[in-house]
Amino acid sequence: MRLSLVALVALAVISLGTTTADAYPQFQFALGSDRCSACHFAPGGGGLLNDLGRDEAGEGISGRGDGRFAYGGVTLPSWLALGADLRFALGGKQLADRDPTLLAFPMQADTYSRAAFGPISLNLIVGLNGAARSRTPGASAATYVASRQHYLMYESGSGSVTVRAGRFFPVFGVRSQDHTAYARRYLDQSTLEEPYAVELGIAGKDWEGYLAGFLGNPIPYTGSGAKANGATAYYERRFGAYLVAGNARFAQTDDDRRVTAGAIGKYWFAKPGLIAIGELDLQRQTFATGGTTRLQLLGFAQLTKVILPGYMIGAALQRWDPDLSLRGSTRNAFQLDVQAFPWAHVEATS
Repeated sequence: MRLSLVALVALAVISLGTTTADAYPQFQFALGSDRCSACHFAPGGGGLLNDLGRDEAGEGISGRGDGRFAYGGVTLPSWLALGADLRFALGGKQLADRDPTLLAFPMQADTYSRAAFGPISLNLIVGLNGAARSRTPGASAATYVASRQHYLMYESGSGSVTVRAGRFFPVFGVRSQDHTAYARRYLDQSTLEEPYAVELGIAGKDWEGYLAGFLGNPIPYTGSGAKANGATAYYERRFGAYLVAGNARFAQTDDDRRVTAGAIGKYWFAKPGLIAIGELDLQRQTFATGGTTRLQLLGFAQLTKVILPGYMIGAALQRWDPDLSLRGSTRNAFQLDVQAFPWAHVEATS
């Protein structure tokens, strides 16, 4: 059928739970914290919130509601942290010669858990494994469940040293909450592309650095995208209201090898409540069968107005050039985001 008109507008993506789906990099300075781990258990942000993060979810971000687990209705032991993410999408679709139809479907259903035993913790994310199309007849029940993160972590008493081993994304890039952002989509950081990795993190007063080695996920039905093996490095230094960072990545599959180097920057304009975030990466791709070497470019620039409590409005320009020598291959995107946080742990996005 010829498609004459497609109107697919996301009216709302609502998250109900005790965490957000991923960390918002905009909050690193907007909430008065200079590092993501101030509010998250994970060194690079995302996943479960710690006590400070839960307080900020209620008081700093939404300004309404109780940020504690289950809104304070359940008290967990100090060694245990739990959470969940439930996300739903609502939109509309219109095809040629058809009446408009309403689209409503679940986007995410994950549970989070962290059990700490002194400086060692076990961290798990387990949820439904979504599928855009019907599963193969006779598929087992295991194909409906996925664990995109499961790892052990050691953290020193001061928090200055962390070691993780298991399945997770090593610290790299701007770490946007949006898995469709070019900085994630084209650098193997989209949904269910987490590798198995070992990562060492060291942090000082105004800096932090991470070094990791990783292997592609060997379990086919729990992951997608490139199954690369390699290593990453990330170093960030903060200077009051701004930071600069550099990262590098080596990734190899049976088909190709990619070497990436890039820079990240953030600047917090306190009076107008604006945060600017940018990333620029240059990548060299070679192929196992020979052929032409490609130089690739990724650019990401975002400006967000933070209106706390309650709202964020942002715009982003993105560019991906898979081959700088090939004209007409560039992909450009403009994205407009509006986030509302009506009360603790609830979000509406369009």
